[in-house]
Amino acid sequence: IGFDKRMNTRYVVMSFVFSTLRVMGLVLLAAVVLHAKDERIAKELTSPMAEIPLKKTLGEQLFNEAINSGDYRYVGNTKCRLCHRKFFLGRKKDPHDFAMNNLLASGHEENPRCLLCHSTGFGVETGFVSIESTPRLSNVQCEGCHGPGNVHIKLIKQKKKAGGFLVGTDRPKRLKRMCQSCHTKRWDRAYHDLDKAYEKYRNADPNSKRRYGK
Repeated sequence: IGFDKRMNTRYVVMSFVFSTLRVMGLVLLAAVVLHAKDERIAKELTSPMAEIPLKKTLGEQLFNEAINSGDYRYVGNTKCRLCHRKFFLGRKKDPHDFAMNNLLASGHEENPRCLLCHSTGFGVETGFVSIESTPRLSNVQCEGCHGPGNVHIKLIKQKKKAGGFLVGTDRPKRLKRMCQSCHTKRWDRAYHDLDKAYEKYRNADPNSKRRYGK
């Protein structure tokens, strides 16, 4: 009986030690991750201002021509949902829909460097300005990747062929460049397979094969 008690006590002690080491390991890992993230933020805050994603994707000439024409305006996801309900149901809990939360948690919700990739259309006329004045364009919405959507809506109302986006699904190379403008190695090291991510979004809508021509 004494031997069994000693073995049982030893087992309890060893279990406690291993559990403690495991917790300490997780805490250490979390600290390393947070430290690395803090370093990335520090580098970003001291580095030159990044280019507006839409401008970087289109190129300066095309961007200026489109935006200066006054033809393109941001409308917000509430308009997109009217026709693309199934798509939104297929992408519940998408991180893009909560991009602003990260800035609010870290106190960078007014930092222009961060807002370029955590809001919709920041730095572009009619795009996001602040949470107070343009809450409808918070987070990374459809137009955050495709550009202003008013022309697309106009074409739909006129019962013309869908399109009208500066970065539409009919231009996959341009669309992927848009993704890469924010999903860089510094901020998203796991984002190494753009094709896989693109397919995930494409397949979120049951009608996507028809619309994307595949």
